[in-house]
Amino acid sequence: DLEADLSVDSIKRAEIAGELAVRLGLPAGSGTDIDGLSAARTAAGITGLLVDLLAGPAESAAAAPAPAPSVEPSTTVEAEILAPQRLEFSEFELPEVTGSVEGGSTVLLLGGGELAPVVAERLRAAGALPTLVPAGELPETTADAVIHLDALDTADSPLPEAFPLYQSVLAGAPRRLLAVERRTEGAASGLRGFFRSVAREYPDLVATLVEVAADAGPEEVAAALVTELAATDREPVVLTGAGTRRALRLIPTDLGALAATGAGPAGDGVAEAEAAGLDRDAVVLLVGGARGITARFARTIASVSRCRIELMGRTPVPPGTEDPVTAGATDRDALRAAFLRSGMTSPAEVERRVSAVLAAREVRDTVEGLRALGSQVRYHCVDVLDTEAVRATVKDIHAEHGRLDGVVYAAGVIEDKLIAEKPVESFRRVFTTKVGGARAVLDAVGTLPTGPRFAVLFGSIAGALGNRGQSDYAAANDALEELGRRWSTSERRGLTVHWGPWAAAETNGGMVTPELMRSYAARGIKLIDPEEGPLSLLRELAWGAPEVHATVYTASGW
Repeated sequence: DLEADLSVDSIKRAEIAGELAVRLGLPAGSGTDIDGLSAARTAAGITGLLVDLLAGPAESAAAAPAPAPSVEPSTTVEAEILAPQRLEFSEFELPEVTGSVEGGSTVLLLGGGELAPVVAERLRAAGALPTLVPAGELPETTADAVIHLDALDTADSPLPEAFPLYQSVLAGAPRRLLAVERRTEGAASGLRGFFRSVAREYPDLVATLVEVAADAGPEEVAAALVTELAATDREPVVLTGAGTRRALRLIPTDLGALAATGAGPAGDGVAEAEAAGLDRDAVVLLVGGARGITARFARTIASVSRCRIELMGRTPVPPGTEDPVTAGATDRDALRAAFLRSGMTSPAEVERRVSAVLAAREVRDTVEGLRALGSQVRYHCVDVLDTEAVRATVKDIHAEHGRLDGVVYAAGVIEDKLIAEKPVESFRRVFTTKVGGARAVLDAVGTLPTGPRFAVLFGSIAGALGNRGQSDYAAANDALEELGRRWSTSERRGLTVHWGPWAAAETNGGMVTPELMRSYAARGIKLIDPEEGPLSLLRELAWGAPEVHATVYTASGW
């Protein structure tokens, strides 16, 4: 079983199916069957479907499948690797809604307390047939439209607790799904990212998060929801108030003339580091910073400033020397072979051990590389969800150096899976690791007598635009924006950077693999240059406006 034995989830199976279609030269029009390939759970199931696609229905009934036709290898498309473009969200006004709610349409109102009857009355006046479902209960019937009201006045994010409710609602295949929340400096809900992902996974559904003013009363909220139910535009996030409806678009923006010339002729980031307050005495904490793109940023600031670097991650502190069983295995394939030779037979266990070895190597290489660049480095093995351990580590760092100048938070886990197939605990794990961990770190550094001047939270373009199979990850990264905004003051800046995909480098943790690079290239998706990405962040810290708390950096026109 590809998923149970090898952890090849539905998203990865779709990538494999697409690669097979290209390599085997499936006939024109067979792309409509890719979903069938990606749904197959075993290698034998995939093979059977391929035989059908290659040989045709009549021939595939034969006992012995015909060999696949010889296909000339297609020209490999090289990935385009560029310096990232900077974008910010900008509001724009939507057209006035001139239509009306469909007469006789059924609408489920989920929760809402005293607001629910007000919305129901408005719906009846518009000709709809509302049904109230008490808070905490799953709907027992389906409807044309569903409106979730319980996110309006919650003290904390409705996610991940509301995820089973959304799963149940989406399984009923409504034509419209709405939720409503207030635009306040309250909970980091992540609903924008979630609804953006729902819209991508369910193209036949119109899914909209309606954001109302902080002081909107029940009648105003009800009016906004009924209006949105009659709207024909397919915006996943709509901001209402002052008689207008507005949506969000990513707009390319620059950092101004100073940023364009600030690096000087070398363009190596030295001027930016100085402007951001990073010198040899500065101290920067990077959470999740011993691997992936965060380690790449650590190397950059070490090379231009020699600042003191504290790394925090969940990978255990690696031993000084590696086990002889694996020491000579240089890549994933060689490590698999080494573990198989040692007598290991479970594919899932082999993959776990391989990943653990590669993670330990990356941590070891990062620490050694930073020291070679001239920085003082310490690595702390800490679970970011252990708030006491996080607080104690932050306190120790400040006691050691007497200061903490900046924080970069990039911890998180990815467990991609379509909403319909997503276990609730998996959603909770992805969302809580990112959001709960960021909250723990920001709370800890916020108690220091001389706290950092900046905290950068690494998000993802999935949070800004949504992504199929990443509803939890998109919601978590979107929620970071509010955490960073709330942490900010006149003396410190909280910034969420939503990164697009980075090209592979000498270490691939947190970046796309060479195989996925080829997939992106075939789809025309450009990748961030690993050399330019860190320099872009340094420029942002040096020249970015303090009141800007979220940006997107990507090489592709998403």
